[in-house]
Amino acid sequence: MPIVLRHNATLELSRVEYTGVMRAQDLHDHAAFNAANPVWLGFDCISVIHDDVDVSGISLNNLDGVFTAHRELFEPLNLMFMRRSGWVCESPAGQRFLSHWLTKRNADKSPWADVRQFDSFEAASEWMLLTPENADILKSGEGFNEVARFASGATPTR
Repeated sequence: MPIVLRHNATLELSRVEYTGVMRAQDLHDHAAFNAANPVWLGFDCISVIHDDVDVSGISLNNLDGVFTAHRELFEPLNLMFMRRSGWVCESPAGQRFLSHWLTKRNADKSPWADVRQFDSFEAASEWMLLTPENADILKSGEGFNEVARFASGATPTR
């Protein structure tokens, strides 16, 4: 299960987890799902790249293609809100790709999201103005219900 989108209705916060073998198609399918279901874009989000992620099947050129497709999917939506999107990366291999993505993202900022990377869930929680109890929930993932998952060769679930 490379990408799983979860949501906590109480916190009004989404959590996207990246784990296992990743493919560029998984990233594209996740972006296409969000474009087709923009309700999920209205919530602040924490994205977590777990230490077991395998990005050996993705090149920086693949990632550039996903970035371009991502822009093409989202620009026509003309989103009228601002959301916070935080990243926590536990994987040195994943960090290379996240750094590349954030460099491209920050060079061409979108008006609808403030995107930042954090060294810890605690730092991300502080930025998101969460109480200590809710920061613990964010870190554990407790109470985040699955919305969809994206894995190469599988139909995205909802």
